[in-house]
Amino acid sequence: MNYIMRDTMGIIIAGDEKIPPITDIRSIAAMPIAGRYRIIDFVLSNMANAGIVNVGVATRSKYSSLMDHIKSGKPWDLDRKKQGLNILPPDLERTMGRIEGDLDLLAGIRDYIRRSHQTYVILVMGAGVYNINFKKVLASHKENQADITIVYKDMSGSEERELSRFTLLDINSENCVTDIEDKPYYPKTSNAGLGIYVMEKALLESIIDECSARGDHDFIKDAIAKKMEGLRIFGYKFEGYADIVDSMKSYYRNNMLFLQEDIRKELFNPKSPIYTKTKDQTPAKYGDEAEVSNCFISDGCIIEGKIENCILSRGVKIAKNAVVRNSIIMQDAIIEEGVELDYVVFDKEVHITKGRRLIGQECYPLAIAKGTIV
Repeated sequence: MNYIMRDTMGIIIAGDEKIPPITDIRSIAAMPIAGRYRIIDFVLSNMANAGIVNVGVATRSKYSSLMDHIKSGKPWDLDRKKQGLNILPPDLERTMGRIEGDLDLLAGIRDYIRRSHQTYVILVMGAGVYNINFKKVLASHKENQADITIVYKDMSGSEERELSRFTLLDINSENCVTDIEDKPYYPKTSNAGLGIYVMEKALLESIIDECSARGDHDFIKDAIAKKMEGLRIFGYKFEGYADIVDSMKSYYRNNMLFLQEDIRKELFNPKSPIYTKTKDQTPAKYGDEAEVSNCFISDGCIIEGKIENCILSRGVKIAKNAVVRNSIIMQDAIIEEGVELDYVVFDKEVHITKGRRLIGQECYPLAIAKGTIV
């Protein structure tokens, strides 16, 4: 993180998607993933690895968990006297108390954008899981002399219902974006936008002011799609693993993919590391009768039962004769003796008492809210 991109700032719009009950107490950006990480760690680390030292995180609601996690930005080398990491709660006075879309959030941080002296902005929307080199993205943007560059991934082979989760891009042979469809019911292309937009700061300010004056709320539909003819919009094709977390199904899938070695090696590339808030805890402890197969286990766990294909956050306790399969168990959960779990997602501090049996499905895992006792 020694190289500094002095001409580029980062703006992260913390998503407001609902994945109950896990997002009942936190924003989607603060959702735990891969045991000890949070979803926002990926984009923050990508920006830090690119040398971006001015990053604003615009929040909408339920942001106390997010603020507690990122705090001053020290794990990402963003705890600086000038610029650094800025947590930006909504300015309800500027938005007249209404936040109906991402443009309202951008309008609410208009003063922060104006005060920043950088020339370019990397604007990120949505809860993405990827490891992208933003220096290459910006270089492509400059080389193409683009007004806006949109990062996308070709998801050929995906089902239509999966493609319908994304903003889809029609792209010609020169990599120009010729059409944009936001979450279409019948997809015409497999070029899925990842919610990453590069542009000059002056253009973003102009978009915010114009759309605010018109009462527009949606960045894609109102600010980009409607102005395509007057803008040079290019695509940047990303070849690696990437996905957006926007449902319990996608959250579960992206967690479980960390159990695959190739995905794990790509996302946790030592040349482009993913940073997170650290905690001083003892290593995981395994009992004499413990059986562990293909699991991602964090510090502080005590395992005495059988676990298979699981993601465990810090401090989870699994007693003897308990069997846990294909599940995501968050921090400080307690699983007592004789419990059987399969395809479940537990929030923090869930307590399952002796002999209980909870079974979900891969396409619809059973989710339990924080602090629940069963």
